[in-house]
Amino acid sequence: MKKNYSVAFIMLFVSSIAGGLALNNVFDYSMIVGVGLGLVFLLSAAFFAGKSQKNS
Repeated sequence: MKKNYSVAFIMLFVSSIAGGLALNNVFDYSMIVGVGLGLVFLLSAAFFAGKSQKNS
């Protein structure tokens, strides 16, 4: 059974950006942390999408 991790990482990307926006008034650097985590999740999604494309 093939697992598609890229969809999960894209959902984590969106939730980290939304979390950074939601916590903007609570923590000073929450948006920077949210965008940083989002970037990591987006790069992971691209990696797994490329790996999936290469195997098929």
